[in-house]
Amino acid sequence: MADRPPRPSRGRPAGLRGLTTRGRCLLAGGLAAVVCAIALDERDLLRVGLFAALLPILAVLAGAVRSVRLSAERNVGPSRLMPGTAGRVQLTVTNTGSTRTAALEINDPPVVDLSGGIRCLMPPLRPAHRARTEYAIRPTRRGRFVFEPPSVRVGDPFGLWEDSRTLDTSTTVLVVPSLVDLAGMPASTGSRSAAADRARSGASGGDPDVGVRPYRSGDDIRTIHWRASARHEDELMVRLAEPVSHGGAVVMLDHRAIAHAGTGATGSLETAVRLAASITVHLLAAEHQVRLTAHSGTVLAAGRDIQDDVLAALAVVEPDTRTMTASSIAGIGLIVAVLAALDAPTARLLMAARLRGTTAIAFLLDTATWAGTPRSGSPDRSTDPSAGALLQSAGWRVVPVRRGDDVAQAWSRACQAGAPVSGLPPRPAPIPVVS
Repeated sequence: MADRPPRPSRGRPAGLRGLTTRGRCLLAGGLAAVVCAIALDERDLLRVGLFAALLPILAVLAGAVRSVRLSAERNVGPSRLMPGTAGRVQLTVTNTGSTRTAALEINDPPVVDLSGGIRCLMPPLRPAHRARTEYAIRPTRRGRFVFEPPSVRVGDPFGLWEDSRTLDTSTTVLVVPSLVDLAGMPASTGSRSAAADRARSGASGGDPDVGVRPYRSGDDIRTIHWRASARHEDELMVRLAEPVSHGGAVVMLDHRAIAHAGTGATGSLETAVRLAASITVHLLAAEHQVRLTAHSGTVLAAGRDIQDDVLAALAVVEPDTRTMTASSIAGIGLIVAVLAALDAPTARLLMAARLRGTTAIAFLLDTATWAGTPRSGSPDRSTDPSAGALLQSAGWRVVPVRRGDDVAQAWSRACQAGAPVSGLPPRPAPIPVVS
């Protein structure tokens, strides 16, 4: 089986069968030779002409009698692909008919930003037999990709007749955002239990929400939880070494078309998606109850064990024309907003939406540092110099992110409670009160 790079199809389109260009030319030449042989009374030329005309006719008859039935199956692995990672496509063709096929020419078309496709030859297949071919894929961006049905060409050994068709199979591949390993956790005041999905009793004056298990031989007696033991007859309960719950968190992704700059994998939106995905997965690993929202207030995913839902939702995020709403950050505990170009009115909206006592972190992308033009043909917009200062004055922890910045370092800066954040304009001076 020889692999060749895919090329644009020539000759008859897929889905047709009949004589090839070679077969038609041979038939026309043979008939012309027969006519000339009769006119010139040349018996040798007549034999040659009859032989040349008879070959294409026999090829057509053989192709009409032979019923070729094929099916195809395409498998893509691994199941989760990220930009820059390598994957494999396995294409299997099965002879579902009752007759042996000739050699098969398979053409799996390319997919932009995912696969270069393949064009290869497969050996003849007996009934119920199959042949496989594999090739590599390497996605360059996130998104949902669809493989078009492959085409197959079956012909005779002389190339006089062909049967071109498409095999009824299509495959969808989801390329999820790439993740960055994060370390640390900002302090929050959440009262939502992620492990038990209930309010912390400590928020209402009782014992804090802790994990307990039955007493085992060798456990330190100091770890016995007497209140829990009192609720279990004839059984001692001990306190777990680590708490089983953390506060709830809201992660908001700003993907307004007017707020982002650059296009494709180098645009600011891709950095925002990668940052939102990494933060959400990091919070889920710490057993936070997380709600991932869009700037418009749409809930993309919510719950505890939702990593697959988070990545699937962020894989298909595109620039949006809707405006920012206050419901996008509605919640208590921890709020993390990944923001693009921000103006003062939008900053005031976020200021008013934040509840008192809530830990709010804003990753503010400096879209002016991204190359290219704003999306959707909108005019170039950069963050208002006063927007970050307004958020900071309202208790937000603002972390500026520029093109090329390390996402992990940006998260580390956000986890430093009370640490000064560089790159922001000075806070507005308080207005003096005249008595």
